Amino acid sequence: GSVKLLNGQQMSQQELYIKSIELDPNNSNAYNNLGTSLTSGESVKLLNGQQMSQQELFIKSIELDPNNSNAYNNLGATLTSGGSVMLLNGQQMSQQLNGQQMSQQQLYIKSIELDPNNSVAYNNLGTTLTSGESVKLLNGQQMSRQELHIKSIELDPNNSVAYNNLGTTLTSGE
Repeated sequence: GSVKLLNGQQMSQQELYIKSIELDPNNSNAYNNLGTSLTSGESVKLLNGQQMSQQELFIKSIELDPNNSNAYNNLGATLTSGGSVMLLNGQQMSQQLNGQQMSQQQLYIKSIELDPNNSVAYNNLGTTLTSGESVKLLNGQQMSRQELHIKSIELDPNNSVAYNNLGTTLTSGE
């Protein structure tokens, strides 16, 4: 969709995020939101001519705000199972992230650490586990696939995807 501004100019969602970045190149949320507006494999050209992929937009968002839980979660969602991504060496990044290789699971765990109420991150982390497998969160809590989906539902009782994923953890008749 698009919106008509008072001056009559039509702007799409992506154009609005790009304009936001042009006006404030340090706006972490604008990079994250622009990333979520793209499909996998798609890239976008910023007004400065720089071409950025979905992953690069999420990484830039994390560089600008290392506490942006949603950016970690969204970056994790771009990876395939077993995949990992190298976070860039940015001056704004905290020491523990500089040049760090992070797996999909680690990105979701980091997202949960930054926002323990992020229902989507719990659900996404649950999808990375197989039956009988569990994962240790940064607070030391060990959680199974089923427990992660239950936690996701607890945090957002309207998360239909979490209910579906919880159902996949059961065997027929359970």
